[in-house]
Amino acid sequence: MKLFEMKNWQLTISSEVWGLSAFKTLLDRDKSKGKTRANAEMLFVFYYCDIKSDYLTIADNLRTEELIHDIPDLDDKWVIDEAMQDAIDLYKRISQTVIGKLYKQSLQSATDVGNYLENTAELLNERDNQGKPITKIADITRGLKDVKFIMRDLKAAEKELIKEQEDNENKKSGSRAFNQFEDGFH
Repeated sequence: MKLFEMKNWQLTISSEVWGLSAFKTLLDRDKSKGKTRANAEMLFVFYYCDIKSDYLTIADNLRTEELIHDIPDLDDKWVIDEAMQDAIDLYKRISQTVIGKLYKQSLQSATDVGNYLENTAELLNERDNQGKPITKIADITRGLKDVKFIMRDLKAAEKELIKEQEDNENKKSGSRAFNQFEDGFH
């Protein structure tokens, strides 16, 4: 089941989503006529969790701040409360695939490498008990040489992830979606 989809720069929410308790709680607590808060919170969940989100490479606490700032219908006092955390946890759990999980972990590892390289000046100043540098210039230059391979591999992984998602969408037959293991494998 595809819960969210971005179409024409608008978040499209599948009607089935509101039948899931964590998301229904967000809808039910929004008493506004247009359900603007519920829609803004669903937009937050999408950008906070979805594997295709550009915000995914930002650390969790900073990602929250960025999204609150960037989503117009969330005010500065808005926080991730228990209902939001339940929605986030549910979305992460039901949208996760093996390839998606590996890709997300790869993004985090690449971010860690980038952070390491970004702080090279500080790293070169760190010393052990004998006063020798903990990090050597050779370690940093070796890391720099690997960056192009990391970028190439992440691009290939992203293409593979998109292909997996498209393949899952193409498994639909009419209006009926196949269940896992229902596509001819016994």
